[in-house]
Amino acid sequence: MLNTVSARQIQREYKKVLEDANKSQEPIVVMSNNKPIGAVIGLDLLEKIQLEAVLNEALEEYRAGKTKSIDTEEDLEAEFEEMRKVAGAKKL
Repeated sequence: MLNTVSARQIQREYKKVLEDANKSQEPIVVMSNNKPIGAVIGLDLLEKIQLEAVLNEALEEYRAGKTKSIDTEEDLEAEFEEMRKVAGAKKL
């Protein structure tokens, strides 16, 4: 079951709500007029969600064949050099 908090309670006790969100590692749903209007999450949970999104995107790219195999240190250095060129071109 999700934890809930009223929008008014956030106004009055925002520090406590944020502490609870960080402790619980789960979202706290913000309610207004008995309807959910948003959520408060702790920083650890936010980091976990962002990491999962990056990993999912990488997995999709791998499955689509958009990744490269780098077998040697020379290949790695060549790839870094290509990235530097692309990054330099985007600055212009």
